[in-house]
Amino acid sequence: MSRVAHLGPRVLFGLLFALVTYLTLTPNPDDVEPGFAVTRWISSLLFGDPKLADKVAHFLAYAALGAMAVWAHLTLFNKRRGAALALALYGVFLEWLQGVGGVRSPELADAVANGLGALSGAAGAVILNHLIRRVRRA
Repeated sequence: MSRVAHLGPRVLFGLLFALVTYLTLTPNPDDVEPGFAVTRWISSLLFGDPKLADKVAHFLAYAALGAMAVWAHLTLFNKRRGAALALALYGVFLEWLQGVGGVRSPELADAVANGLGALSGAAGAVILNHLIRRVRRA
């Protein structure tokens, strides 16, 4: 595949990366419930507690980043898993950076959700790519 073919997914990855970074480092309005309605629903469904919606949102945001990194064919040290690992570490770094900025407080659970989300999203995208290739060959 040519570099031009990867341009669309790379632009989408860049936009998503910028959005996640912005949302992570800017203060939350006090009158907003943690997480989105869909993450509160998922949290209630999976964990029986809508208060964990924020962790679900962190996981899903970084899962989307991890999947987009695979689909954009991003690599680090010529390995796709390097890009996924870098995203996981970036999520941990941003949580730490929240504490340095003083605007938001870092949470270990958010950092874990970020890292697991990035790795899970990348792994899921790789598995999905393999399944699509198998179906196309059959």
